[in-house]
Amino acid sequence: MELFDSLLDDETLLRRQDLPVAAMVADHLALRKTYGRLIATLVSPDRQLAELARHIPADLTVPVSVIISGGAGGLLGLARRDLPGVGIVSAEPALRDLDDLAGNAARVVSAAAELGNEVAIFVDLPYAPGWKTAVELVEAAGLYGKILYGKIASDEAEPRQRAEQLSFLIEADLPFKISSRSATGWSALLTTVAALIDGASIEDAADLMQRRPQHQRAQHQSGATASVWAQTMQSQTMQARIRRRLRRLGTDPIREVVSDYVAEQSTNS
Repeated sequence: MELFDSLLDDETLLRRQDLPVAAMVADHLALRKTYGRLIATLVSPDRQLAELARHIPADLTVPVSVIISGGAGGLLGLARRDLPGVGIVSAEPALRDLDDLAGNAARVVSAAAELGNEVAIFVDLPYAPGWKTAVELVEAAGLYGKILYGKIASDEAEPRQRAEQLSFLIEADLPFKISSRSATGWSALLTTVAALIDGASIEDAADLMQRRPQHQRAQHQSGATASVWAQTMQSQTMQARIRRRLRRLGTDPIREVVSDYVAEQSTNS
């Protein structure tokens, strides 16, 4: 498996409420037709699934990841949903009880059992007291983690805190998804994951996470360090190690990410 194979989740439907659903579905289908190898799912809020189904052509089934609005109860409701054209392959509940993240995680784990093994569960883990215990519960249940990064992270965690989360997820051997609205930060995120897998400190990882593209920053020590990690990431062995941890990268400017990927592949070939 190459690094970007089935890595990208299209979150346009989730983030761009100003656009018509029909247009977003049509754009996703066009993107999937051309770059299907890179695209994992179309992400949809659970309350929008019926409308989504109305805009999917009758002869198609689209892999969908569902954002759960009602916590553990929302997962139980999802088990009863069956809509034409909507192939539910994953669900993304969030831990919202910041006073009892571990208890919240236990309830999500219990509800996830009703969906069976066919649906992958990515549990949104906020940076709040008890999050490490929640990670352990999620990992023990065979579920996945999820981290919101950048402007969509409501807890406004600092880069060092995000690096700490990524480091702990990797140490706990919990596969995860990163959701980010950035069209340019994905390379820094991938480099950060590679560095942590290879033993980088949380401080170095936090620095890498904030790294700007090469043409936008002056040459300095952190830039040289980032270059070393980026080169390490090119090996097939490291790509496999990254994908064993990082299962999905979700974003709404997905066409920009795909364009950057295609341009980079052309440059490296």
